[in-house]
Amino acid sequence: MAKAEVRIFNKNYALKTSSESMDDLLKYAAYVDEKMKEVAQEGRLVSTEKIALVAALNIAAEYFKVKKELEKLEEEIERKIGQLIHLVEQAGGEGGQ
Repeated sequence: MAKAEVRIFNKNYALKTSSESMDDLLKYAAYVDEKMKEVAQEGRLVSTEKIALVAALNIAAEYFKVKKELEKLEEEIERKIGQLIHLVEQAGGEGGQ
């Protein structure tokens, strides 16, 4: 395990992670820090806890939006694969006669 020092919303945190995951952890921490700062800049919330909560909800909303888009793309790929298989089967049937 490796130790990582991250700074999120002006507070330092010491976290443990595998050395392979270090870059990812630093990237995630920077993203959370960015999202919390965005919420704070809106000026409606003062408490760090509420800012963290709204940032977490915003991140979750982004995640589910991207997940839904990915599912649509996967469905489209499956549909196109089915069409290609059908075309290949038709072409194979025509060549055999």
